[in-house]
Amino acid sequence: MEMPDPLSDDPVELPSRGASRGMNRLLANRQLWKNAIYAIALITYLCSFLFFGLAVADVRGTGGSTASLVDLLVALYFLVQVIFLFVLSSIVERRRQSQPISFPDRRDRD
Repeated sequence: MEMPDPLSDDPVELPSRGASRGMNRLLANRQLWKNAIYAIALITYLCSFLFFGLAVADVRGTGGSTASLVDLLVALYFLVQVIFLFVLSSIVERRRQSQPISFPDRRDRD
């Protein structure tokens, strides 16, 4: 490939920032990220129910043990994680707002 002459007056063509391609386009898709976060939140929420159920079954069976306490802590952890995922999805949803900048006309109109 031939290198352009740095001293020539010909315009230099810069790469365009047009449409993203391939993996970049996939990673920039906010709706895809939001749906993935919601799917993970749903699975996490179901896991919290599972561990609450395990804790209740253990309390009924043994009257309460270390395993039931651990199950309750894990269930609470999953619920906190669900809250975090919904906060994360709201951050992903935020879009940059492009608002026009207007400057007052400070020239004298004499």
